[in-house]
Amino acid sequence: MIAVFLQLVPSTGGWLLWKPNFLLLMVIAWILYIPNQYGIGFAALVGLFADALFRTPLGHYVLVFALCGAVAYLLSRWLTYFSMFHRAFLVFVLVILGELVGAALFSIWDIPKNLSHLHILGLTSAIAWVLVDRFVARIHLHHR
Repeated sequence: MIAVFLQLVPSTGGWLLWKPNFLLLMVIAWILYIPNQYGIGFAALVGLFADALFRTPLGHYVLVFALCGAVAYLLSRWLTYFSMFHRAFLVFVLVILGELVGAALFSIWDIPKNLSHLHILGLTSAIAWVLVDRFVARIHLHHR
């Protein structure tokens, strides 16, 4: 619910390019912490919700979230031993991958997408990841 709230918070034109996709960050976090319960199907389901939320063609964010979730799922066992910096770097790469896949899907529908802000979006997502990771880690530890 917090990720949905942060995703829906209105932002101005300048901040809109810097705003991380909090839904994707939360999906990655849950997949990394509890891969047995939250997997690629969970990522696709949240992607379906994101399609409705962002009013994109059905399946757009399903594919983006499922691909990013699949990479996170495949690396979940190793990433528990990685430092926060390495996990933030993975999120940086996943966000860029997700944006590139999303831009490729938009190009299929002849909708131009500006990718000049991609590195900034990856950086802000990696910074926001530190907070998301700590939040999910605390919840996971509390419910264990």
